[in-house]
Amino acid sequence: MLPPDFARVRDDIVREAADVEGFLSGKEMRFLCLLAAVPTAPGTILEIGSFKGKSTVLLAKAARLAGDDGIHAVDPLDAPSTTDPDLRGAASSADAFRENLRRKGVEDAVTHHRMRSEELAPNWDRPIRFLWIDGDHTLRGARTDLESFRPFLADGAIVALHDALHAFEGGVRVFAEDMLLSDDFGAAGVVGSIAWSQFHRDPAKTIHHRADKLDLYRRMARLIP
Repeated sequence: MLPPDFARVRDDIVREAADVEGFLSGKEMRFLCLLAAVPTAPGTILEIGSFKGKSTVLLAKAARLAGDDGIHAVDPLDAPSTTDPDLRGAASSADAFRENLRRKGVEDAVTHHRMRSEELAPNWDRPIRFLWIDGDHTLRGARTDLESFRPFLADGAIVALHDALHAFEGGVRVFAEDMLLSDDFGAAGVVGSIAWSQFHRDPAKTIHHRADKLDLYRRMARLIP
């Protein structure tokens, strides 16, 4: 169920986050708000890859519409991957990240883990309702992010990868090969450059999506470098 007056509130959130540096289109920002505000499963939101906090602000504010106390974000904030945004000579985006959370009023709603996602995974113990993967866009990085937190996905959880329609191979290959060809994922689609699918523990819940997923796989596979 959409929260009351969702479209207006969503647009307000998008406008609030618009001046935070980042790489999300308006369509992508609105879609992230929807995923955060309308839970498809119990659990928390985990963001992998925060940069300066654009999507972090969006997710934290939209999650409040669902009654969530907060979200989790993991990023060392020092651009360790070759696919990370250019810090333009800075050693870290940590100061900008913290300041953006503060001025947007969500610093208390974000639990930030300043480390790489694979360092967080061994100590993670919470069910996840929305896994937002926007960190290391290499194949190894994107696949590690999905596989590290897959055991914690709640039945009905959404997994979304950013930059799936980008020159980076990680997002498009993981979406095509590890999600569209898997019986663990059902409904799927692409919004802007965000590729998403819904996880289910029972393959019987995904089988009626198989033909649509194979059609989407054939189209996505042409984009794999």
